[in-house]
Amino acid sequence: MTGKWSRSGIPHKGWTCVNVEDLEEPSAICEMCESQEIRYVHYMTHPDNAEMLGVGCVCAEKMEQDYEAPRMRERVLRSASQRRRNWLRRKWRISHSGNSYLNTDGLNISIFRKGSGNWGGRILERSSGRSVESRKRYATEDAAKLGAFDGMIFLKAKGWAKT
Repeated sequence: MTGKWSRSGIPHKGWTCVNVEDLEEPSAICEMCESQEIRYVHYMTHPDNAEMLGVGCVCAEKMEQDYEAPRMRERVLRSASQRRRNWLRRKWRISHSGNSYLNTDGLNISIFRKGSGNWGGRILERSSGRSVESRKRYATEDAAKLGAFDGMIFLKAKGWAKT
């Protein structure tokens, strides 16, 4: 056992994952074992430990005492990462008003000019009609499309467009 695993006073089980992040490449060190380089960071909390820890999958499994949930979280992120890489290559259609749009996963995603030289987007949940428009302005149409992808993933995690 290395790192915090070998220290007394640090709980070894009973942790809860509150978020997981894809760093896009292995660029952090697990804060529990303090030895494994990680790409996917599972942010763990424990009622008896004030500090939140960013850990890798193997340590998250042991800390949660769940050997499926951490792997599932990483699988979801891996899938989203692959979809994001292919997002700009998708067949975007052009609306009557000249805007790029895509219908996917129960959502209508539109990209449009916002002011002089800026781009924005809107995501519409087709079943309910609820929508959200980007507040952020993007320098290029492709940047707005990638921003829309990130927004779609966020909204789906919040329960939008369950099919």
